[in-house]
This record gives sequence, C-alpha cells and structure tokens, in this order.
Amino acid sequence: MVVPIPIIITNPALGTTNRKKGDQNTQMENTKLIAASLSIFDNNNQVNDSEMLNLWNKLVEEGADGIFIGGSVGECFLLKNSERIHMFEEASRFAASTNRPLDIYAHVGALSTDEAIEMARAAKSAGIKHIASTPPFYFSLSRKEVAHYYYDLASAINDSVLYYDIPSSTHIDLNTDDPDIQSLLKSGVISAIKHTNLQSYRVNKIKSLNPNITIFGGFESRVIPMMGYHCNGFIGSTFNFMLPQYRKIIEVYHSSQSSKVYRMVQDTTSVLNVLLEVGLPAAIKYILASRYGIQAGEVRRPLLPLTLEAKKKIDEILNQKLFDVTSL
Repeated sequence: MVVPIPIIITNPALGTTNRKKGDQNTQMENTKLIAASLSIFDNNNQVNDSEMLNLWNKLVEEGADGIFIGGSVGECFLLKNSERIHMFEEASRFAASTNRPLDIYAHVGALSTDEAIEMARAAKSAGIKHIASTPPFYFSLSRKEVAHYYYDLASAINDSVLYYDIPSSTHIDLNTDDPDIQSLLKSGVISAIKHTNLQSYRVNKIKSLNPNITIFGGFESRVIPMMGYHCNGFIGSTFNFMLPQYRKIIEVYHSSQSSKVYRMVQDTTSVLNVLLEVGLPAAIKYILASRYGIQAGEVRRPLLPLTLEAKKKIDEILNQKLFDVTSL
C-alpha cells in the first residue's frame, strides 16, 4: 500500500505582506523547475526518439528551466547503459537547438563506480554539464564508501556532481551528522543535491556545511516547506504534465496572496497521491497519451501497465483537482 504524502502547511514565510515586489520577482526567477523526463518506448520496447522530442518540446514551451534525464520516473535502472547514453546525446542535441538556455542533467547512477564513470564521461563528451547520481545501493556500503563513490566519479570527469538523495529507494541516508558525509559535502565534489527526502530540515545543515551547494526539492508535495528553507528549485516527475501548475504555485507563494498556495498544493498533491497508488511512471505515460497526444508507450517490466480501474482513478482525480492556471 502506498502511503499518501503529507502536506506540511506550517511556514512563517507565508502571509507576510512586507516583501518588495522586486524581491518577489527575483525569488521567482531564481526558483528553477527541472522536469524529470520519462523514458518513452515504442511498440518494440525501444527508445522512441520522436516522442521523446515531442515531450521535451512541450516542456520547453511550458517554461521548464531544464530536463533531468534517466531518473526514477525515467525507469533508469531498467535501461541498458547504451540506452541511457543515447538519451543523453539526444537531450544534448535538443538543448542546443532551443532558443533559450536549457539545463540538462544526466543521471548516471549505477551499482558499479566504473559503469557510472563510463556513462558520465559519455554525457560530458555529448556536451552535458550537469552529472547526477544516486549512491550505489544493494550492498551495505559504509558512508565512507558512499563518499568515495562520489570522489571517484567527480575525479574521473574533473567536475562536481549532483547527489541524488532518495533514501526511500536506495535505503542510503545522506546523514549530515556523519563525518565522512560532512567531509564530502564540504569538499566541493557535490555541487547540488536533489533532496527527495521528507527530512526537509536537513537543508539548513547542508547549507551550513557548504552554502555553495544548490538544493533542489525532489518531492513536489513538499514545495511549501522547501521554499521556506530557500531551496533553489525543484526537480519533479509530475512536471511532465503539471509544470504550469507548479509555476503558478511558486508565483503565488511569492505574491501578496500567498495564503492561496495551500489549497493549490493540496490539489496537486491529491493528484500525485493517486499516481503513486497506481504506479507513477505508467500513470504519467497514460496522462501524456490521453491528454496531450504524446504516445508515451508502456513501462518496462517488472513494472506493470495500468488497469482500466487505475486509468479511471487518474481521470477522476485530474478532472477534480488539476486546476486551471489562468483562472487564478
């Protein structure tokens, strides 16, 4: 059973009226929304380049500041390394063709340091600046071993790395009280963190260890507390179809009508909880196909396709809760 994600509504930053308009606009502009891209397959279970491009074009038109390639909703560990590298190359070519800057993040997480390095070097060769990685899981690694995974990866590409913190999947906690993790965060090897972690308070500890680290929220439902902790932006799976809604949430958060943001986040989180219940990647693929004409295909096994009942649940919650950004 999937436990619904709670909404934290306590935030002293909301409701204040003495913020200057210029400050609000600057904060809005500095809050980056990075869409965690799906991986789209054709009827032969091969990467579908044309539909991937259709999705990326949609995201750019809706104002995405960047695209995260090969993350969790992108079915990363169900892809061959060659497929992941191919998508890095396609994404880099796509970004070069857009009429504005677009950050591309290549997720290279792997059980093996050598495999991660191979993919990271390929991404760099393709022109991608931002390399991201989950810590290697399965083996009960010490925190020293986790830290050295990132030291080795950064050294191999002569650049810093985004630490993809998602302990619900990796079962590896970014413990900011651990000396090895503290040294890692202070070292400059980690330039950014995707904080897909319910312990939002750790953002302050991370910033105290290294104020230069960029913090991206990874749980869309935590947008209010993460904004309260002055995170730099968000990397979201539901941005594949709710990017305009989250852009509006951030706009309202920084406005004199910030109290309205609670209801907006409740609505988007209600949608998210249903998607988590039925299967997030499959659900987003269904939404893209049924509502946006992007033939996103099916998920890869062992993930299962949606049932008719699951599709009905998705349609019902979208009809109820997917608010119109132009009406606010």
